[in-house]
Amino acid sequence: MLVIAHRGASGHAPENTMAAFLRALAMGAPAIELDVHQTLDHQLVVAHDDDLKRCGRDRRRLKNVHWEDVSTLDVGSWFDKDFAGERLPRLEDVYDILPKNVELHVEIKRGSSVYPGIEERVVDLIHKRNASARTLVSSFDHAALYSVRSLDEKIRLGYLMGLTTLQTALREMKDIDAESLNISARQVTARIVKAAHERGRRVLVYTVNTPAERDKLVKLGVDGIFCNYPELNLWR
Repeated sequence: MLVIAHRGASGHAPENTMAAFLRALAMGAPAIELDVHQTLDHQLVVAHDDDLKRCGRDRRRLKNVHWEDVSTLDVGSWFDKDFAGERLPRLEDVYDILPKNVELHVEIKRGSSVYPGIEERVVDLIHKRNASARTLVSSFDHAALYSVRSLDEKIRLGYLMGLTTLQTALREMKDIDAESLNISARQVTARIVKAAHERGRRVLVYTVNTPAERDKLVKLGVDGIFCNYPELNLWR
């Protein structure tokens, strides 16, 4: 089973920061997941929310600010004083440190309806980094996935199910040739796993942080888990 470091090693370091990504790499994570938004000046910023109030107490929307305005904000102290001074990374910064054998799962939080042109910028960066084979783009915004597919017929896609019905999810996954169904641990069932596998799709489950949860999903036959603790791959 593939263990994907959720927002980096976010159980050990502030999520979606270079500290979390470097910790995940040091722990031997074979894959890392992160979230992407876009600033007013079209920089692809790695953060979970569309503002920074949860990790930096800044309520400005990322879509309304320039990169220069947020690039020096402290997004680590909320987690622990040892991470004071951690800055927001850009997606290109993460590619700079990523070994070529590590898979990157890039979640576009919202598509062009909120961040005009974000899909094209993500795809362009993937191409510039020669990273198509090791990057999988996912989103709950399924229109964004359709947009990504229209830009590149071969790019790897993951379909975040959310509240979409299974029937609709399977149909749309076929439309865009998504390779994985990404689903919550609260939602996943043997029926869903079977339906996805019958159609040649992987099932990736979030967020799984204990050996008991992992072992239950192994029995269900899921293909991978998103985990805050990359060492879960070693816990037995």
